[in-house]
This record gives sequence, C-alpha cells and structure tokens, in this order.
Amino acid sequence: MRPIKLFFVTDLHGSELCFRKFISAISIYDADIAIVLGDLAGKMVVPMYDNGNGTYDCNFLGQDIHLNNKPELDQQLVKINAIGFYPYVTDKAEADRLRSNQDDVMTIFHRLINERVKHWTELADEKLKNSKAKIFIAPGNDDPVEMDDILAASNVMQPCAMKNVDVLGYEMITIAHTSPTPWDTPREWNEQDMAKNIDKLAGTIKNMERAIFNFHDPPYGTMLDYAPKLRDMRQSAGETEHVGSKAVFESIQKYQPFLGLHGHIHESRAVQKVGRTFCVNPGSEYGEGILRGVLLTIADTKMKSYVFTSG
Repeated sequence: MRPIKLFFVTDLHGSELCFRKFISAISIYDADIAIVLGDLAGKMVVPMYDNGNGTYDCNFLGQDIHLNNKPELDQQLVKINAIGFYPYVTDKAEADRLRSNQDDVMTIFHRLINERVKHWTELADEKLKNSKAKIFIAPGNDDPVEMDDILAASNVMQPCAMKNVDVLGYEMITIAHTSPTPWDTPREWNEQDMAKNIDKLAGTIKNMERAIFNFHDPPYGTMLDYAPKLRDMRQSAGETEHVGSKAVFESIQKYQPFLGLHGHIHESRAVQKVGRTFCVNPGSEYGEGILRGVLLTIADTKMKSYVFTSG
C-alpha cells in the first residue's frame, strides 16, 4: 500500500482566513485525506454602528475605529472576519435595546455562527469539487448542535461526528464533545459518559491496528493538554495544568489505536505516544489568522513522518 498523506487542523473558531487557507493547503500539500475537527464557531460579535450619515464606528480589539464610508467599512469587515469574530451592522438604538435583552443577543450570535458555517460548506463545495482528497469535518465542544444539519448538507466535506467512517482503508471514529469546562459549552460530557460513548464507537471497529481516534478532547496528562491555569476564571501567568480527558487517555491505553487526532487546547501543539498510539495536537492560532496544522505520512500501520505546518 502506498503512503497516504493526511492533513489535520482543528479549532478554527470562525476564522474566515484560516478556513480559506485550509482549502488551499489540501492541494499545496497534495493531501489524500484532510480533516477539520472543531471548534468551528467564533467567540464574539463585533457591533458596527451605522451613524446614519454614511459613516460607521466600532470597537475592535480594544481600539475605537471610525470608518468614513462604505469601502472603509468593507475593509474592516474583512479584518474582523479573518480572525473569527462576527461583525454585526446595527445602530445605537438597536444596540441599546440588545444590552438589556440577552436572549436576542444569543439569537443573533447563533445566526451569525450558522451563516458562516453555511458559507464555508458552500465555499468548500465550490473550491474542492474536483479535489481527489477525502475531506472530513466535525464540530467541537464550542459548537451549537444546530450546526450538524448545516455540515450534513455539504457535498464534499463528510461530517463524521459520532460515526465510524472509512478513511482510505483506516477506520476513524470521531467525538466532538469534551470533558466539562469552566464555560459550560454546548457539547460536554462527564468522564463517565465520555468513556461510555468511546466504548460504544470503539465497539464498531474491526481492526484496531488501523483505527484512528479523532477526538476533540486530548488525553489527560500528556504533552497535548497543557493549558494556562485558571484562578477566578483568569489565566495565571506562567502556570499551566493538564485539562484533557482522563477517559480519552484511558481509552487510548485500552484500545491502542494506530493514531489519535486531537485539538481543544490551542497552546499544546505537540506529539506524544501513548503506548503504540501516535497522538497529535496541531494547536491553534486562529486569532492571528494563522492556520496551524500537521501533515502526517502513514503507510499501513507505520507513521512514516510528521511535519507541523503553519501559514
């Protein structure tokens, strides 16, 4: 069997620039397989205030910005979209109303998330329709559940969460959920439920030596799950702790799949073997518009090489 090139990225968090780079990278790296494993949703809406006289104001990354005309507005929208935020053009009256109506704010936020993901699926369908690569996509813990229906509509990106899919002769199972976080995100399981769901999916695998565990949560206690330590919900300078899933770690020890693909912890760009299993987290730097990834070359049950990518 000839070597296979697998390109893996995670945690794009709404970055239009990173998703476009992912599309381009598939042909640049001549990948046979390309995988995006959550989180797809961005984290913030940026109000763009229409002053009613052809000018606009916004606060972006802590800076007050005045835009003199529509072309300047359009340029600013591109910058905001690039790093994963959601610009929302409004006026002061609506903004004042929204400040006291959190439900309406969340409705707008979810609509913008879904609109961008739908745009991504349509963009991929257009740009990758002639690609030879098999392309897989899954959400992560930050992603609202209604996103699943949008991903299912793609013609070229195969949604794979909670499935066992064929990956050019390998069996890949995917879990989008993570163990509990301080932020109570949409897709979280306690460790007991994580273990049960992993066992359920692992039970569908015929050959564990050619299995891929595509789990958003990294295995606990490894180089893949270091994050800044939180004190009163604030990062403590210079202090880190393990924040991955113990159930994920124990399942990898138990089943020993060929490969573990993980994300969730942006700072932990690393590889580590857990027994015979080669585990990798390519990290994320979406906020800078930088696409972090890893290009794996695999042959049968051997990892021929790995290269961390950045661009």
